[in-house]
Amino acid sequence: MYRNNHGFTLIEIVTVLVLMSIIATGVLVASMNTDQIDLTAQVAKIRNHIRYAQAMALKRSDKNWGIKCDGSTAYWFFEGTNPDDGASQLPLPGEKNSKILLSDIKVTMSEFTLLFDRYGIPYKNTLSTKVDNSSNSLSITISGVTLSVTPETGLIQ
Repeated sequence: MYRNNHGFTLIEIVTVLVLMSIIATGVLVASMNTDQIDLTAQVAKIRNHIRYAQAMALKRSDKNWGIKCDGSTAYWFFEGTNPDDGASQLPLPGEKNSKILLSDIKVTMSEFTLLFDRYGIPYKNTLSTKVDNSSNSLSITISGVTLSVTPETGLIQ
């Protein structure tokens, strides 16, 4: 009887695929940098904290709400117009303390004060300085990643 010896058996193909997947897994694990993943997660978390401040300003129109970072140790959420008043500092959702230490989340952040009025319009430092596209623009740098605050809407990009 004639037998065709051209080609591969199913066992040979499966063996090669298993070996290739083991090698690919090793390469992926070795090249994955968890620091970049952690930074991306922290930037997203801070962006959501800023959005929360704006949402509170829209929801509770009797007060202004904001986020402040001192640029060296912490950032915090506050109500009113005085971010340094301890009584106005409140914990953000999911946080135990009113101040979030930058060393705990392993990031550096530029100094800023961002307030939102009852319409959700962003202000820089005080309610007399609206965020705009000129000298009053607001960019927040988090460990090399820059977030920009859009004038009028407060969108964080």
